[in-house]
Amino acid sequence: MTSKMNFLEFSRPFIEAAKKVFETMVFTKLEALKPSIKENNNSLGDISAILGLLGQIKNGNGDKPVEYKAMLVMSFPYETYIKIASAMLMETHTEYNDEISDVGGEICNMVMGNAKRSLSEMGYSCNKAIPSIIVGENHVIKYPSETTTVVIPINSAHGKMYMEICYKELHASEVDDEN
Repeated sequence: MTSKMNFLEFSRPFIEAAKKVFETMVFTKLEALKPSIKENNNSLGDISAILGLLGQIKNGNGDKPVEYKAMLVMSFPYETYIKIASAMLMETHTEYNDEISDVGGEICNMVMGNAKRSLSEMGYSCNKAIPSIIVGENHVIKYPSETTTVVIPINSAHGKMYMEICYKELHASEVDDEN
């Protein structure tokens, strides 16, 4: 299977996981729109939850597993984030503050946790980092070098948000650099 095919396969569980998380935790349905390749590192939202991943793809033919690195980013405009946080916490919030600052990271963690089960069934192991949050208009996201990033706009009853996924299979020299 080619790296491009693996990337498409790898990306699918994240949308399904996000739908499940938002239905159960935020009490809303998501509508994923047409994905596209992201051309720059500028965030599409004001608040971004970022989760880095490293892992291996096990193949069925006994060859050595292929190492990969990836990143899941969920970006929200302030208004959408505040509405999602209010729904999830079952409290009314009108501005971004310390009380809701961890909601994006928690959502990102839950999406990854749900996606991880499907990825494992597909032969992917996943070692994830602790999510980080970047806040501010027009912030920049540092993606792993030489990765392609796909952005998926998502509509919900609380507003628009964006899921970004980047993925790269590592060559032996890159694996040594990562360790």
